[in-house]
Amino acid sequence: MGDKDSITKQYMKQPERFADLFNGFCFGGEEKLHPDELKDMDTASIVLPYGEDGAPLPKQKARDVLKLALKTDGKAAYCILGVENQSKIHTAMPVRNMLYDAMTLAEQVAAAANSHKEAHNRGKDSAEYLSGFHREDKLLPVITLVIYWGADEWEAPVTLREMYPEGLDERILHYANEYKVNLISPAQMTDEQLDVFRSDLKAVLKFIKHSRDKQELANLVNNNQDYKSLDRLAAQTISVCSGQNFNFPIGEERIDVCKAIDDMVTDARNEGINLGREAGREEGRDETIKKMLSLGLVTVEAVKQATGMTDAQIKSLQQ
Repeated sequence: MGDKDSITKQYMKQPERFADLFNGFCFGGEEKLHPDELKDMDTASIVLPYGEDGAPLPKQKARDVLKLALKTDGKAAYCILGVENQSKIHTAMPVRNMLYDAMTLAEQVAAAANSHKEAHNRGKDSAEYLSGFHREDKLLPVITLVIYWGADEWEAPVTLREMYPEGLDERILHYANEYKVNLISPAQMTDEQLDVFRSDLKAVLKFIKHSRDKQELANLVNNNQDYKSLDRLAAQTISVCSGQNFNFPIGEERIDVCKAIDDMVTDARNEGINLGREAGREEGRDETIKKMLSLGLVTVEAVKQATGMTDAQIKSLQQ
């Protein structure tokens, strides 16, 4: 199945979903960006380290997905778009994203300087010569969207201002540059807000949003035909992000998520029949308990009585 980070990265690299994400978030669902207008870019950047015991050397960080948006003629670029996939909350995300965006801009400046150097173009004056960036040179704007793939709310700063101490003089803050994270967090969005997406991204994000409430999830899946035949990678993304651990048929590219859920429930019930009798066997026990707890087929108290596990042991299975 793969881990959450690799699956979500592979999922969002697909041009159709990448374009849909930006069209939905930036343009309210209007199809301004088209998949064939996107070109993959090198995601490696050199950024200065922070929070790493004062390491003196720059460190290379790889962005998750970075694409160049081209005009319809396929020749002129007009924007650089990035996606950061977060399987866990990052409490310094504004600083992290700002570094990524700044380095992508710096790389453009360096590229312009190298181009002038190779062309032996010294510029009009010493200012252009020393900086390498000429007055007629322009930068492409960099826009980064952050997707939080968790079912809980993002409880961390999304602006630099939130990271500053309270009580600072507003006159000082007026001159401090702000940076805001463009966050997509399903738990903090309504179904109507998620409806702006047109690809299977909508089904994936809605499933994650409702995955903590079994009744809401059942209503969503049973009343939405999209889940009857979902792209395999989309179904895998749902599985790893919601912790459902579906078993998908080998070789099938379209997945019936409804059937996958039914099969998982049936398996969990069958395994749960002997839960109490086989409480002493640890092999496979934890996985069975985890499935049954996630599906609401057994309570924490029932597990404690049947197995003798502690609250801490059971809690670790629910994480």
